[in-house]
Amino acid sequence: MIKKPNKIWLLNLAAISLPIFLFSLSLTNAEKAPVVFALNFSQDLERASEDFNLGGVQAVFASPDLPATFKAKAGSKVVSKMKQDPRFAYAEADKLVAAAAVTTNDPYFTTDSSLEDRQWYLGKIKISEAWQYGTGSSSVTVAIVDTGIHASHVELNDGRVVAGYNTITNQDILPGSDSDDNGHGTAVAGVIGAIPNNAKGLAGINWNVKLMPVKALEANGTGLVSSVASAIVWAADHGANIINLSLGGSGFDNDPTLNNAIIYAFNKGAVIVAAAGNDLAAQGSNLDTKPVYPVCADAGANLVIGVAATDSTDRKTAFSNFGINCVDIAAPGKKILTTTFLPSDPGNNILIYGSGTSLAAPIVSAVAALLKANNVNLSNVDIRNILLKTADNIDALNQNNCLNTSCNGFLGKGRINALSALSPQPILDQSLVRDAATGQIYLIQGGNKRLVSDFVFQQRGLSLANVVSDTTNQLSNLPSGYPLPPLDGTLIKGDTDATVYIIHQDLRRALTYLVFVSRGFSFANVVTLPQTYVNSLQAGDWYWPPDQTMVLIAGNPTVYVMNEGVRRPVTYFVFIQRKLSFAKVVSVTADEFSHIPPAPDAYWLAPLDGTLVKSASDATVYVVENATKRPLSYSAFVSRGYK
Repeated sequence: MIKKPNKIWLLNLAAISLPIFLFSLSLTNAEKAPVVFALNFSQDLERASEDFNLGGVQAVFASPDLPATFKAKAGSKVVSKMKQDPRFAYAEADKLVAAAAVTTNDPYFTTDSSLEDRQWYLGKIKISEAWQYGTGSSSVTVAIVDTGIHASHVELNDGRVVAGYNTITNQDILPGSDSDDNGHGTAVAGVIGAIPNNAKGLAGINWNVKLMPVKALEANGTGLVSSVASAIVWAADHGANIINLSLGGSGFDNDPTLNNAIIYAFNKGAVIVAAAGNDLAAQGSNLDTKPVYPVCADAGANLVIGVAATDSTDRKTAFSNFGINCVDIAAPGKKILTTTFLPSDPGNNILIYGSGTSLAAPIVSAVAALLKANNVNLSNVDIRNILLKTADNIDALNQNNCLNTSCNGFLGKGRINALSALSPQPILDQSLVRDAATGQIYLIQGGNKRLVSDFVFQQRGLSLANVVSDTTNQLSNLPSGYPLPPLDGTLIKGDTDATVYIIHQDLRRALTYLVFVSRGFSFANVVTLPQTYVNSLQAGDWYWPPDQTMVLIAGNPTVYVMNEGVRRPVTYFVFIQRKLSFAKVVSVTADEFSHIPPAPDAYWLAPLDGTLVKSASDATVYVVENATKRPLSYSAFVSRGYK
């Protein structure tokens, strides 16, 4: 039974609508504003600080893999001068970002998507059905870069809130401690991982998960870009699998510090999810023309999963931003029941209804965490692709609410569907599937999985765009077939054996020196591959000599001629008639001879077409046509001018 929460609040968490700079320009250099900069030469830091009268210089990044980036306070006219100084890779005014949610209240909980006054969004994304495939894992960490988390909340107080960091004060956040002085971060945390089955009011999307508070926003819900960038890097360095950014700001261009942090975290393997923002509460803004960051900080490689907000009918909410370039997916974001903390009335049991892309983003982060829990070997790219591929297209329901025009393509791939994302996807015959644990690619054929080596993948011109990841370990249930071989005609050898093979009819066939030479092969065309791979290819009988090759077994006078891929014995008459040469007859061993394909019949090599033959004991005359003897009548014999 779900109890009615003790306190229900209507909160008004500010939507994003920010100026370009935190402080306006001033005529005096005495007033200092935040600035963030990167150095080309780290040894110039002290001199540069003195030259530009920088105050309170602090490192933004601690990782040696990132540019030497610092933040400080400088006179308002100084930034432009710093940009001209060759010691700086860049210098930018530090900017504000803010939490982006608008809230209402109502205390009920449900997974029924038709009951908007309860936890309706769980039913909308089919989470209850998806839970049969997994409910999360404490081995997965979601970093919440926000205002902190109130870990004492009754929906969060079982140890799932782990150690974090405050990039504003540069202080550690201890596990299980209260770090939220605003409530926004706690609201995000509740969506992702509120404790289930405790009769306190609601269930998070993840029953088991680690929630990492990385505080980058002040008590008023705003913060500097440098603090957010530091938070992203700190989270990536401390094992965050998912980084949730329910924050953003408009009015400034791509920020290099923020971009560097996002690229760094993505390259470390983190899934980065960001809210699209609510810049125009009446109708939302087009991010293609008015970009917001960090949701648009994709570095041209879709590093950030941008999330727009939808309502219970799958229509874009009035306040949600949208855009083709920055939005990848949509999620419920209106009247979302979740946890919070109110500095004005502290309590450990407050629930709210929140509206905004700030609460749509953690729904996506939460499903991403479920995917990671189900298969720890999934990469951030795998998880992103699964989420987008399995979303429900909602364009038909949104033909007039993107600035009164169609939202086709402006809401990403559609509204997230947890059931589709987590349920096993059938592996179709002829599919190329990557094993998430090993990275190896297999071709599915006839119910078997056939390894596709890197060499074969490239040689056959296969495309990574057609490769899907095995997200539910289905490959482990398929029997292994022979690896997909190189193309027919490819010459190969192992790296520890001198035997050369040719691929013929998808089989590896050993080559004798006779065959190698008689077919005009060259050692320059032999590809050396791992011996274990060569040995694993399906073996066929030895490859045979080309047509017209003559062989005999040592000690046996019968000569055989290769004819249409098989060996046929030849009489002395035919040997002479065809002007064959004993000098070209090759002596082979009985073992080698046994690998030369025999004829399927008992016929010897026929005389040349047009030859007239008869038996010594029979008067019938035959003519050879198409290697077949045909009897001739007397009239046919005469009419053809035979003698």
